[in-house]
Amino acid sequence: MKTSHKIGLLVLMFAVVLTLTACGGGEEGPIFEQPIGVDRGVGWFQAIVGFFAMLVGWTSELAGGQFIVGLIAITLLIRLVGWPIYAKTNNLTTNMSLAQPDMEKLKEKYRGKTDQASQRAMQQEMMQIYKEYGVNPLGCLLPLLQMPIFIAMYQTVRRIPITPDYANLDYQFLWFDFQAEPAGFALESWPFALMALLVGVTMFFYQRYAMAKPDILQNKRYRTPQQIQQEKTMKYVSYFMVIMLVAIAYTNLGIAFYWLIGNMLQFLQTYLARKKTIERVKARRNLV
Repeated sequence: MKTSHKIGLLVLMFAVVLTLTACGGGEEGPIFEQPIGVDRGVGWFQAIVGFFAMLVGWTSELAGGQFIVGLIAITLLIRLVGWPIYAKTNNLTTNMSLAQPDMEKLKEKYRGKTDQASQRAMQQEMMQIYKEYGVNPLGCLLPLLQMPIFIAMYQTVRRIPITPDYANLDYQFLWFDFQAEPAGFALESWPFALMALLVGVTMFFYQRYAMAKPDILQNKRYRTPQQIQQEKTMKYVSYFMVIMLVAIAYTNLGIAFYWLIGNMLQFLQTYLARKKTIERVKARRNLV
């Protein structure tokens, strides 16, 4: 996946999150301030929210009514179900990196040739390179498949504590009350500040780890000044998203716990995927 595509996808995903997490606003306020089941918002999407709420509630009841247990269990389930999409996206990025030298040679071969026949021939050879390295140009859209689930869980976690059907659950865990709202920046809001800080720290270090690829997974020889600038831009965009998500995490303990658990599991996913990718790259280079 090209760096420019990654930047565009990050911006698009963030815009979608900001737009849809509060979808269905009206005189009564944003939808996430209303109990689950109110007749507002997009019908099919609210059905998904109701389904996830049922899963969280059912799992919590199995654990003696402990909401935190249901939240952790469903978060892990969602991450594990989405693992194949993550793996395919990771493979696409690696395959694009492996194909980069051949792509640069192709561009050099047709440099300055703007006639229709040459352009058509270049497109055909490019598709052949994509096929050889297993690159699907539409693969960059795979992360968008997870967006409805992400947004549904966001609404689920925020709206369950104010939904009468789930009033019997225990929303207390250690010093955290998942039904509480932060009192601005007062001292009694320290649990919200603590969880938001943990979300920010884990997300920041994950971004650092994800961007610091081993040399074997980089093609420094073929990096153009434009690509280097795009990578810097992507870094700034990623860190800006961390700041924005921390601000959102401060508003709700359930969301903060959901992201914290997801960040830790994402670390594990990235570590395992990178280890497997390095082995695959080494095997390919030994065959070439």
